[in-house]
Amino acid sequence: MDSDITLYRQLQEHLDKLPIGYPKTNSGVEIRILQLLFTPIEVKVALCLSLGNVSVETVRKRLEKKFEISYEPDKVAMLLHDLFMKGAITRSKKEPFKYSNAMLAIGMFEYQLGDLSKEMMELIHQYFDEGFNDEFFRSSLPQLRTSPHMKAIVPEFSIATYDNMREIVDKTDKSIQVANCVCKEGEAILGKPCKQTKDIEVCLMFDAKSYLDRGKARTITKDECMQIINRAEREGLVLQPGNSLQPFCICLCCGCCCGVLTSAKKYDKPAELIAHNFYAEVEEELCNGCTVCVKRCQMEAIQIENKKAIIDLDRCIGCGLCVTTCKKEALSLLEKTKKTIPPRNAAMLYLGILSDKVSKRKMMGNMLKLLTGQQL
Repeated sequence: MDSDITLYRQLQEHLDKLPIGYPKTNSGVEIRILQLLFTPIEVKVALCLSLGNVSVETVRKRLEKKFEISYEPDKVAMLLHDLFMKGAITRSKKEPFKYSNAMLAIGMFEYQLGDLSKEMMELIHQYFDEGFNDEFFRSSLPQLRTSPHMKAIVPEFSIATYDNMREIVDKTDKSIQVANCVCKEGEAILGKPCKQTKDIEVCLMFDAKSYLDRGKARTITKDECMQIINRAEREGLVLQPGNSLQPFCICLCCGCCCGVLTSAKKYDKPAELIAHNFYAEVEEELCNGCTVCVKRCQMEAIQIENKKAIIDLDRCIGCGLCVTTCKKEALSLLEKTKKTIPPRNAAMLYLGILSDKVSKRKMMGNMLKLLTGQQL
């Protein structure tokens, strides 16, 4: 048993080297999560993977070298397939498949969609509070960003394509998928169903073959995607696309379930943790203190004082939900003076996050290893 714990600790240390790491805690809750996801032999397989995709044959050779385990290629391929199907690792989109380690979030946690247990959700909450939140928000380059609902943008206002999710959807040449929200699913398992919407099929993705291969998503048309975004605005959900010019997803998030928003709200200045280019402003003369905006805000950024809405800019992430339902038109979105322009694609995003974590020299070495499929 002690040898197994040592093995799981090795995996924790291995995963902690990823762009969003997997830090150690005093309670050891991170080990209990890994025990739910990996058997001891699967831990050894995962220790033979890295951030870059590697082949079945490479894993077979590493198992033999690191652990003196001699398996036939078909046996190794089956182990990797099983790990992928239960969401513990990732793989390439095309055959012959190559495999890599997955981060906890965005990664292994999201891949548990449809297979979450109450025990896993309780452990996830504990781990987020004890250490993972600080790791998740450590980088100055977040995995997700907030884009405004276009209904909150005045017609004469110019907005960059990377902040216009309707334009992103309209112009994409990729297939579009939708899946249930793992956060909403998890909170429901804990007896806390979403207060904002009854619809949990709110996670939009582009070319999400891994979700399709696992049977976790369905392909939709652009029109269907637009309808989901429209419904998100009506029901008060924040648009959170992947933080790149070519976003890999658009999450439609609430302040009661979303792991990112609920975790960010525990900090004094959550607006500093979430990339966004807009903020809300109140025209006091028009505001009648109706409180609709208070209920719409998912970041608890608005209060009513002396029958006027007051916005805490340390908490406002510029989603525009308060603007779209203000009957007095007292609220508007303004563009920040300093824009945050997202990286070109997901690969550049995670290399940027990794560069925040390690020295420039080490980051360059890691980049080469990523490109060549070597271990980090």
